[in-house]
Amino acid sequence: MNKKISLGLTIALIFISITATFAITMTVSQNIYNGLISRLSNRFELYDGFSAIDNYVRTNFYGEFDDDALLASSARGYLKALDDAGSFYMTPQEYIEYTRRMKGEGGIGIDAAYNAEKGKLIITEVYSGSSAENAELKKDDVITEVDGESVTAENAATVIDSLRFGRRFESVSLTYLRDGAEKTVTVMRGFAKTVSSSFLGDVGYVRITGFYENTAEQFAYEMDALNAQGVTSLIIDVRDCKDGSVDYASAVADQLLPSGVESAEAIASAVKKDGTNYKNFTSDTKALTFPGGVIVLVNGGTSGGAELIAAQLRDFSKAKIVGTTTAGEMTIQEIYTLEDGSAISLTVAKVVSYSGNTYCDGKGIEPDVVSEIDSSVKLAISLDELEKDSQLKDAYSDLTQ
Repeated sequence: MNKKISLGLTIALIFISITATFAITMTVSQNIYNGLISRLSNRFELYDGFSAIDNYVRTNFYGEFDDDALLASSARGYLKALDDAGSFYMTPQEYIEYTRRMKGEGGIGIDAAYNAEKGKLIITEVYSGSSAENAELKKDDVITEVDGESVTAENAATVIDSLRFGRRFESVSLTYLRDGAEKTVTVMRGFAKTVSSSFLGDVGYVRITGFYENTAEQFAYEMDALNAQGVTSLIIDVRDCKDGSVDYASAVADQLLPSGVESAEAIASAVKKDGTNYKNFTSDTKALTFPGGVIVLVNGGTSGGAELIAAQLRDFSKAKIVGTTTAGEMTIQEIYTLEDGSAISLTVAKVVSYSGNTYCDGKGIEPDVVSEIDSSVKLAISLDELEKDSQLKDAYSDLTQ
């Protein structure tokens, strides 16, 4: 039954409502204002601190200094203080190289390692179809000079990076030793291979060293090669894999997980600090199948996109995880460019797996089967080195027992 109320009561109720709304609004506004003032106060203190340091340096420092170097160092320190592996500063040149690396560009197509005992930089892998292969470089060749500069223990790491990345289509001169004979060749940069494969019997092995724009394409190529060999089970090795993008890793996972027809939900999502959704990851291809089983091999150096691969395959009961606990850095980064061409990478969201798990803040993925390995042992890069790598051997045994 409908009830009527008087005009006076209606006006009174409206007045009470307005008063209550005003009071609530003022309270909320006051809280927001107090928060802003607090943050502004902290920000002013921060800026004042920087300004005071800068003033002392410019007024009293005895030596010479470079403004660009000061800016870069200050920016690096600021981002480093966040204590987050995904947040860092890049100079303009570093940002250019970073962009090229994410595109899968720049390398000559080799892996190399410096042997401290022998004092030699040794090629450990030459990738098929690469510039290095075209220049007839081979595994176990000893690189002695790069662009006329001798390789030493001090510059070995820098030399390795220059061979893995660099300006596309830029040539590099390499002098190397093979069977006591020295030879110099010119190799063109422009190739970055992050996926390699091998097989032993019906067990396939694929090693991923980073997730770049062309990694999914390389992964598909290696999967076709393994399927042509009739493999029925697979080991995916993402140990020490931490470079690249979660988005590019998702494109690899897409090839192994159910398509949208089978699973209408996102295979993973990214959530911002305030709890709102940042993005969803979906799968829209037909999943590759391995009836003999799949194992993802991980360790403490497995982070970011590599963790996504492991988490998602386990969530969908597509794989077992073997190794040691991962790094716990399954997060999303945004790149923000600055006016001078430099940039910062900043972690903006955490990834939530299909089952609702998050692996960040150093809380990594616990393996299904714990397999330790001595830190001094060099990790295998193919099944040919099975006996040298106890973790790989454990994964292989699990699939063949």
